[in-house]
Amino acid sequence: MARHGYKAYLVGGCVRDLLVGRRPKDFDVATSATPNEVKALFRNCRIIGRRFRLAHVFFGPKIIETSTFRANPREDEDGDAPDLLIRRDNVFGTEEEDAVRRDFTINGLFYDVEKEVVIDHVHGLADLDAKLVRTIGDPDVRFREDPVRMLRAIKFAARLDFTIETATYAALLRQRDEIRKCAAPRVVEEVYRLLRGGAARRSIELLAETGLLEILSPHLAALYEGPVQATDADAEDADGGDGELDDEEIAWHRVWADDRSTRIRRLPLRLSFLADPGELLRRRTLAWSTLDAFDALVQRDHEVSNALAVCTMIGPFVADTIVAPATRPGDANQAILELGQPIVDQLRIARRDAERMRYILFALRKVAAARARNLPLDLSGGRDSLEDAVQLADLLAAGHGGGGVAAGSGGGDADDREGDPDDATDPSAGDDEPRKRRRRRRGGRRRNGELMAAPSAPAS
Repeated sequence: MARHGYKAYLVGGCVRDLLVGRRPKDFDVATSATPNEVKALFRNCRIIGRRFRLAHVFFGPKIIETSTFRANPREDEDGDAPDLLIRRDNVFGTEEEDAVRRDFTINGLFYDVEKEVVIDHVHGLADLDAKLVRTIGDPDVRFREDPVRMLRAIKFAARLDFTIETATYAALLRQRDEIRKCAAPRVVEEVYRLLRGGAARRSIELLAETGLLEILSPHLAALYEGPVQATDADAEDADGGDGELDDEEIAWHRVWADDRSTRIRRLPLRLSFLADPGELLRRRTLAWSTLDAFDALVQRDHEVSNALAVCTMIGPFVADTIVAPATRPGDANQAILELGQPIVDQLRIARRDAERMRYILFALRKVAAARARNLPLDLSGGRDSLEDAVQLADLLAAGHGGGGVAAGSGGGDADDREGDPDDATDPSAGDDEPRKRRRRRRGGRRRNGELMAAPSAPAS
């Protein structure tokens, strides 16, 4: 584009990652050319987006995302206005205006390929050296303009092992309720990125520290840091107590700012299959260890599905119940729904991912049964969910330190033909008797609102 008189720079995450020694996953370009002008230059170009119009330039399997220099659409508005949420962002501007309208200083760097020089209009190089995540401009305004930036701040801090700058962190705590204004698909996609970025454990710790986890999913927050059931202390807090957490409840995480500002009341967790506080603590410990194994897997450039990422987060709390010899298929399915459905509802996970999550969790029975008997597991038929179940079993085994579900602890009587509870036979039947495949009944089985209920065909 420079040959045609336009400015064009590499911008954003690719510049940041190159400067900190990480391999960029993709390359983005910022240019003075408008989307239509970019399309006129490249036949292999497609314009996308409504809120933020972009040009995608295709080079084989690679896509170069090309954006036009933009100005902040709310530059002249009062920062105290009741609603600063940006709904359209197609006000074109200059190179300098484009840099200062970006979210964080470490993402506001340009790289001139021809001159081989980094252009820094926002002091991002200094923050890279200091390992700080800092907003460009007033952090309260930035987070109110686009509350998803709060999740992005956590993502960069966790993935790069950076610290969130003090004023930015304090503004995040003040504005965390603004996340409710964002479109659900944008929020859940950013949650997926948090989990799939190689720092899922640290991301969840930061979400819990800041109180964002409680806002996104009270059920998930209760799993990772709340009490199992209501106690007298909970009732006292509800009647006007100070609501502070005790030392044991906050010992697992590191708090950068004044931790009193992050302490919000945690909802008690009630699960029929997990009523013992000691058992919750054991499975919570397993969950953190499993997330460590998951992060190691992602860091080896292993591609993971959204469903597997969420199952890794919640699977440790229900896996032992699913594969226990005394657990019948129907009870296992009910436990999965009881654990997962609130998270599906609160995060508004898409039906396709919710169904695949349920298949992955239920298929742990098949994996455990096959491994307990040293039998090969049939992965034919394109059942991606079954392959994910094998991967989840391996992650749980790593969390257990080599034992647990993946080693087949308790699962010898589980249904080992299909990962679908509608196909389950009587677990007390002898192995020598021929297994009868129950015919699936169409319709009438899915309760309203239960996205994780049994679909008529396996998700792939």
